[in-house]
Amino acid sequence: MLVSSHGPGISMLPEAVRDAGFRPMAVLGRAAANDVLTRLRPQLDGLCQVDDPTDPRALADAAIMMCGGTPAAILSVHDGTIVPAAAAAALVGLPAAPAAALSRARHKYAARRALAAAGLAGPRFALLDSAEAAASVAEQVGLPAVVKPVNGSGSNLVRRVSDVAGLATAYRDLAAAAPGALGGMYDRMLVDPDTETPLDPTRVFLAESMLTGREYSVELVVRDGEPEPVLVLDKFLVDRDHFECGFCWPPLELAAERVAGLAATAVAAARALGLDRTLAHVELYDDPRLGPTVVEVNAGRGGGQLIGPLTAVATGVDPRAELIALATGAPRPERGTPKLPPPLATLTVFGHESGRLVAIEGLDEARDHPDVISTVVATAIGERLDHSYETFPINFLVAGLETRDELSQTYQELADTVHLVVEP
Repeated sequence: MLVSSHGPGISMLPEAVRDAGFRPMAVLGRAAANDVLTRLRPQLDGLCQVDDPTDPRALADAAIMMCGGTPAAILSVHDGTIVPAAAAAALVGLPAAPAAALSRARHKYAARRALAAAGLAGPRFALLDSAEAAASVAEQVGLPAVVKPVNGSGSNLVRRVSDVAGLATAYRDLAAAAPGALGGMYDRMLVDPDTETPLDPTRVFLAESMLTGREYSVELVVRDGEPEPVLVLDKFLVDRDHFECGFCWPPLELAAERVAGLAATAVAAARALGLDRTLAHVELYDDPRLGPTVVEVNAGRGGGQLIGPLTAVATGVDPRAELIALATGAPRPERGTPKLPPPLATLTVFGHESGRLVAIEGLDEARDHPDVISTVVATAIGERLDHSYETFPINFLVAGLETRDELSQTYQELADTVHLVVEP
């Protein structure tokens, strides 16, 4: 049983569920748009909606009703429903990642405390609960700083600030934009899994001192309490909205010991958070002062874009198969051999406006680009695109590009070719 609040993450899993010998079904919230439901139904053997997709009991009851008994698994790869899906699985006695550990990772303030307690390097951090608190918070974390939702996702509502006035403005902007955003992800009280302290994500935000250096990510598989680093990627292209436009493997111009250091830090972070029976996409900076430093741990899922397919062809490890095996209590799936040699990269072209998608122009021409080996369109005509959030609409897997300049040039050529036409 696949879970999502309003649709994200569902479409990537049905084929893998069938390959594992199961029937894919889904539970979504009422916020799922009709065009999303229309696109998903042909991929699934069943679909229902519930009033509150963050209620574990409601998810468990819906899963049992649709399956006519206990399902083989209940899981989600959508950040807003990963924790309740794990809790629902535990309610009906299914193997599941520990919900408290997933909750700790999703609660960015609790995660920062856990990582610091484990001795991992990190930025200074504090909660910002009013514009009037900007001066005191700036004194605690230093400037420049980053402000973001405590349980945010997909670079939504991330702000960089350089002075106290900017910090106060960022607070007001986030407090105005958070209610109702991302299908209501911020509208429910967030409870710290360690202190049981409630927090309103529409009124309280996380401020952190700004990290510097180059950005990377590590894909982890966590089984029997042991995090396994599968792939280290270079986040070589991030746009002005903090959207991740490109990841490449192997990391560009990075010594083997630095790659090992990033992987070791990601493993230590997963252990500090108590993760098990799950995947994690760990984002890091190689900070000149602090060394490998965790930005956040996206637990319960692998990376977005085409990071999953890239991982599979680069290493022989299929993240989707791994996740399904963990969720169903199956042994580790058989791993293949790498299918493509390095270098490989995944590139995403984002739209520049929010609205209903009415056409995708230039896609056939982009598919024929000599560097492109596969293309995945993760949206459909009629769906609504929200430019405030990383939705990864058009994705390309490319090969043979060895330098940052080559990768950036190919990205620009693809971005200039593909145009997402939207109407308000």
